[in-house]
Amino acid sequence: MEKRDNHTKTAICGIINVTPDSFSDGGQFFAVEKALKQARKLIAEGATILDIGGESTRPGSNNYVEIEEEIQRVIPVIKAIRQESDVLISVDTWKSQVAEAALKAGAHIVNDITGLMGDEKMAEVVAKAGAQVVIMFNPVMARPQHPSSLIFPHFGFGETFTQEYLDEFEKLPVEELMTAFFDRALVRAEKAGISKE
Repeated sequence: MEKRDNHTKTAICGIINVTPDSFSDGGQFFAVEKALKQARKLIAEGATILDIGGESTRPGSNNYVEIEEEIQRVIPVIKAIRQESDVLISVDTWKSQVAEAALKAGAHIVNDITGLMGDEKMAEVVAKAGAQVVIMFNPVMARPQHPSSLIFPHFGFGETFTQEYLDEFEKLPVEELMTAFFDRALVRAEKAGISKE
């Protein structure tokens, strides 16, 4: 059997949603104490990354969470976990101010469901902190009028893509659409100075 080194070891990421209507845990861990208890459980079960989110992005969740409220949800949890563990912490947010506060509180990774396209300052925040980033494809932003997009919340500030881009995206097969989306996201990352590593 082939021996694996630390660079190829599978990492388990545990999810802790500190939202009242969480998709995965029903808001069960809304209180910091409960979130911390869940963090301990996930770490004991082998999680080496904890992803902390303060805004539900599940289908049908149309309630935008104000920046300050999202910060108040995630920062106490990040600080509590950081006080007792050096586990990698990811913050699940598309808002640069939330990401900046989370990185200062001890997070290492920004998990951006808008692929750096929802908040034009996000890439700069990640680069300045020297943080890692998860750049996700967001079909809701790429095809906002698609029937499957209409059940999701609106993501991003303002209009991320011009109507010309949206018309072009509408014609593409999904694989090409993802490539076109990531091309733009990676240009934004490179311009901000996020290293490819």
